[in-house]
Amino acid sequence: MGNFDLDNYITIHSNTFRLALSVLVLMLMLLLRSVVRKRIKNLSILHSYEAHRLLLIRKITAILFWIVLGVVILTIWGVNLENIWVYIGSFITLVAVAFFAIWSILSNIVAGILIYLLNPFKVGSKLKMFDPEIVATVKNINLIFTELEDEEGVFSVPNNLFFQKPVKILKIN
Repeated sequence: MGNFDLDNYITIHSNTFRLALSVLVLMLMLLLRSVVRKRIKNLSILHSYEAHRLLLIRKITAILFWIVLGVVILTIWGVNLENIWVYIGSFITLVAVAFFAIWSILSNIVAGILIYLLNPFKVGSKLKMFDPEIVATVKNINLIFTELEDEEGVFSVPNNLFFQKPVKILKIN
């Protein structure tokens, strides 16, 4: 008779049990999701929700179900959730900081491209900005900022301000 490896036997049956439990949890979550979707639809009919509200509620509940399912399955397989939360939190923080840092630059570049394409004013045009109130002449238009000159000197204005704040073109050169 061959040697019986108890550790291997326990590992195989433990993994089989975890797999069966994972499949069971998946089936229960899909069933619960179906029940919740029907309930949301009935409530939307009862309260006359608009179609876009119903779609948004469905998306949010679907995302929540998948997150809960992922957490439960990871717990079944013995993954330490404390480490996962640290990684997820770090990743979300990194993405948020990156988007915030890049947003300003990208919005100015897109605004600069739109200024070139739409040509609302040219170098030499006289502009009046209302917030703060400034009357100045356009000296240079770059991708990220536009240089203006008034009585006090030359200064730079981010291109996205021309699309966010009122600007009156007094004279096009």
